[in-house]
Amino acid sequence: MPELPEVETMVRGLRPALGGMTLREVEVLDEFLLVGHTAREFERLSQGAKVDRVDRRGKWVVIALGDRRGLIVIQPRMTGGFWLVPPDRPEHIRLILRTDGPRESIWFCDNRRLGKIAWYPSPEEAEEAFARSHGPDALEISRQELSARLERTSRGIKPTLMDQKVLAGIGNIYADEILFRSRIHPSRPASKLSNAEIDRLHAAIPAVLAEAIAAEGSSFDAGYRTVLGLEGGFLAGNAMYGRGGQPCPNCGDPIEKTKIAGLSGRPTHFCARCQPLNPPRRTNKR
Repeated sequence: MPELPEVETMVRGLRPALGGMTLREVEVLDEFLLVGHTAREFERLSQGAKVDRVDRRGKWVVIALGDRRGLIVIQPRMTGGFWLVPPDRPEHIRLILRTDGPRESIWFCDNRRLGKIAWYPSPEEAEEAFARSHGPDALEISRQELSARLERTSRGIKPTLMDQKVLAGIGNIYADEILFRSRIHPSRPASKLSNAEIDRLHAAIPAVLAEAIAAEGSSFDAGYRTVLGLEGGFLAGNAMYGRGGQPCPNCGDPIEKTKIAGLSGRPTHFCARCQPLNPPRRTNKR
């Protein structure tokens, strides 16, 4: 956490508060999160700049500054997030953006200090940094590109989907939901999926992510809140994550909760009947 839907929710909340506004003051409270610059350098580079736009790139928040002032790029990672209202844990504030707009202060908080804050002089340099560690955006990847990337690995499909170098934006919660909708067992080797399975997978990825964005993400603990301090609503109606032992909404069999290789102990939820490990054999030609 946060995953693509949570970061997209942050960006949509930040746009009206930051877009077109001037950063009259930028204050770094925790230099540990900065990449490549000291706090004083970062403040000097961005302070006084007008915000052209606020975008998302994978799980990154990108704040583009006008007059060729560069870009502020923030990676929330596990516990980072923006607040447009005073944060309930002020000791976790790492960065404050003060603007000339109605929302005078915007806070970036990160209780575990795992996030990263960077400044890039141009979109090209920011894109190079992204490309070094990320594949195509999960909402934009083509069916052909997805198939080609899955063919390159014999790892299980779930850890492959969660590998940001394969495609950017999918984490544990949404991988479970996407695979359930695709009727694919999470341990199936990525390179062995059939043509029909790739079709279902490619259709399920944007469908699940769009639903999660509409629900403003997922909150299963205190780690993620919207920019207004509210919980995301996706887990109120999802099918798999967090529902181990409950009946599958499709067939009624108990949902299994387990751990699979390559996921560092994170739980996996699936239905063994709807997502068989050894489905009927079909052609693997793509």
